[in-house]
Amino acid sequence: MAKKAKSAPNVQMQFKGIELLSTSLNVPTDPSIQQLNAFGFRINMEVKVDPINRLLFIVVNISIQSEDTKIILGGVSTSCIFEILNFEEVIKLANNGKYDIPKILLDTLNAISLSTTRGVMYSTFRGTFLHNAILPIIYPNQIESGAKADVSL
Repeated sequence: MAKKAKSAPNVQMQFKGIELLSTSLNVPTDPSIQQLNAFGFRINMEVKVDPINRLLFIVVNISIQSEDTKIILGGVSTSCIFEILNFEEVIKLANNGKYDIPKILLDTLNAISLSTTRGVMYSTFRGTFLHNAILPIIYPNQIESGAKADVSL
């Protein structure tokens, strides 16, 4: 008899908010760097859990650098807040004291958070030398939560 694959949980969730945690803009002293069109992005994502309020926070930290000189040109940090209405059914406390979040849910929340942060970046850096530093489309399973990833454009 074939083993049945574990099905994805029926998650009831709401997008509760977006917080802009920090931004930075480091104007390079070399004027030629201000005409850049090739950028690298360092991405770090973390998940924070508030079980009492049934909330998950996806914190996205992105640092933008010059592709050729690797000079840090700016950055942005956001927190996307999600309420999981059926938190107790979906997210379990593991024996190690950490919360077990289903991978499909985490991938979905990461994708939403990256897209949201992309829009925040565009709005924040519009009219600056980082106007063209648009975060590329990234599949969330390429970035483990709590891990860093480097992406070049």
